[in-house]
Amino acid sequence: MLKYFLQNKDISQIDTVCNHLNKTKHKLLENNWNNPTEDFELCADLFSEIKEIAIQRKDEQLANAQFIFKDYFKLFCNLLRYFEMLENGQYKESWNKLQDCLDAIKYIGRFAEIDNRLELNEIYDLLVQYEELYPYTIFASSEYVISKSHCSICGKSMQSLDCPHIKGELYWGEPAIECIDKIDVIQAICIVSHPEDKRCVLEISNDTRPEKEKFLMLDQYLDLKQPYLQKVTIKGIKEQRIREDIEVVGRKQPCPCGSGKKFKHCCGKNMYYEHTRYVVTPSSVVNIIMV
Repeated sequence: MLKYFLQNKDISQIDTVCNHLNKTKHKLLENNWNNPTEDFELCADLFSEIKEIAIQRKDEQLANAQFIFKDYFKLFCNLLRYFEMLENGQYKESWNKLQDCLDAIKYIGRFAEIDNRLELNEIYDLLVQYEELYPYTIFASSEYVISKSHCSICGKSMQSLDCPHIKGELYWGEPAIECIDKIDVIQAICIVSHPEDKRCVLEISNDTRPEKEKFLMLDQYLDLKQPYLQKVTIKGIKEQRIREDIEVVGRKQPCPCGSGKKFKHCCGKNMYYEHTRYVVTPSSVVNIIMV
């Protein structure tokens, strides 16, 4: 649908939207975080006008394409906001914005052929790279029984034959969404490692470490000052290191801790710890495509 939208640039509103999107893309390339949604907001009425033109032409594909292209535009606004958060050290808050970007790419990808996804595949690989730098590994996922819901388009229950719409599909520029009206019971809250939605993270409640320490791997990567659109490979190498808090003496000498034992039978047994050293190798930079 991205391709179909761009094929209709003879419509002045579409041409103007593309020009505004290119301005947002240039901001991304220039690390300009100033007002990331400015150009998108200027296009709000234009997207509505494009939808009306599609309806007048009885062109449902164009109506749906404008909705997907609007999400595509919004993705770059969210990317700007995400990298701004990283720049400002807002690591915890940036996680949800990262998930917004990944979810948007997955959704847009459903409606765009593999060969016509512009730079989406590259951006997705880049963001997965960032995702792996966070400390989050386990998440909460809930299971519940829905007793009442309705379709966002026709208002009827999506479980009944009266509703002709398929959840997630587009109809004249509107997505069919199942709106939940009543939840009967929450059956379970599961702890999982690879949920569809990774926003509900599990953390230690009394963890008072500074944010940079909690997000040490991400912080150390950002200290390398790689371009935000730089794709890399990261390899962890395990090493044995000597603990700095232990005074090292001869193996048979009395341990400096005052235990009365020989060093080899006391602190000497815990002299080493396992450390993972990460080697970062730059590969390609995401190629941002002007439309």
